Amino acid sequence: MRACLLAALLALPPVAAQDAPPSLPFPGLLKQAEREAGNPLATYAAMLEQEAQYRASPVFAQIYPEVRLNYEEFLGVPEAGVQAMSLPALRSAPPAGEQAIPGGFAPVPAVDAIARAAAATRLVIFGEEHHLPQTRCLYDALLRRLWDLGYRWLAAETFAPEVMEDGFRVPDYHSGYYTMDPVFASAVRTARELGYRLVAYDTSERGPPGDGSFRDRTQAQNLKRLVFDVDPGAKLLVFAGRGHAAEVPPADGWTPMASVLKQITGIDPFTVFAPTMSERSTREEEDPLYRYATAHGLVKEPVVFVGGDERWIGSGNCDAYVFWPRVQLVDGRPDWMGSSMGRRRTAIPAELQRGDGLRLVQAFLAGEPGSAVPVDQVLLRPGLPLPVLMLPPGTYWLRALGAQAMVAGPVDAKVE
Repeated sequence: MRACLLAALLALPPVAAQDAPPSLPFPGLLKQAEREAGNPLATYAAMLEQEAQYRASPVFAQIYPEVRLNYEEFLGVPEAGVQAMSLPALRSAPPAGEQAIPGGFAPVPAVDAIARAAAATRLVIFGEEHHLPQTRCLYDALLRRLWDLGYRWLAAETFAPEVMEDGFRVPDYHSGYYTMDPVFASAVRTARELGYRLVAYDTSERGPPGDGSFRDRTQAQNLKRLVFDVDPGAKLLVFAGRGHAAEVPPADGWTPMASVLKQITGIDPFTVFAPTMSERSTREEEDPLYRYATAHGLVKEPVVFVGGDERWIGSGNCDAYVFWPRVQLVDGRPDWMGSSMGRRRTAIPAELQRGDGLRLVQAFLAGEPGSAVPVDQVLLRPGLPLPVLMLPPGTYWLRALGAQAMVAGPVDAKVE
């Protein structure tokens, strides 16, 4: 819920959103015009300049670290997501030791397992981890496989209503909060190329006091109205946030979006949960099943553990967990960008390396504007080794930005 609150707050005036003094707006609204024009580094640099004030603020002290790490994730800082998962609001404390994978279950490539299950339903709900771009690395492949199975609708919790407009073509800084992540934005491009109909289903309405399920009920009702009432035979893929993908309500009385959608449509969804079985800053924060599976070489790629009769290892609230490989950095970038997404390591041209201070190198598809979310971007930080760009084959134009303006470029590049 916290991460989703960020998206709602971004759409509100900073003073009204938090009753904060005008001198200290919500951090994601700093340098908003510059960000919307294509320079998220301007917002991030402004956060760093005012960090001491935010950390001392009773309004923002708790939320500021998450927002800062969100932006670092968007800017290609590889360690930011795992660091975020250790923040007090997100840190887990599972039992010690390892728990063996139950007998009869074997790892199956995640996209293959999800596609098999998707063929038996008309509704797939994927619960991502907002702070881990790795949990989005299968989106492109999943969209293609489900398209072949007749899926024509894509809904995402993060989408802004603009994605449903006839003129929408390229993801930009109005398309949604988490689509500022280039990995997510690339999936949106894939969906548009294939012909998916995009659906924004979240709500910023506030429910009655004490009604913790209002948002989820509204999300589900929006999906029914926007998709299944329009196309009764629709096949729908949903990218939801975390536990909103749970089709079995937890014992605390909360009714997650997926559980409500299942009830009001009569469709039994295949629900996937991505956050739990992933790497953390320390082994103590990791699930015992994950410790065992990775220690025994069972997670060489993103996998779902499948048993006989199409059973899966899941959470009890969702059908299946995705187990993610531990991340290795190669030239300053996570290895899953190559192994799971098919991207190529691409050196930053010499003319874009020059300069002092924080700089952001961005790569755009040829023909796309600089206001789009780039295909990839990477932060150049003083004193740290130079990273590479990770790009799929194609033709691009590249630039380097400072906090105030473009400092080098554009440079044309082609990746074979």
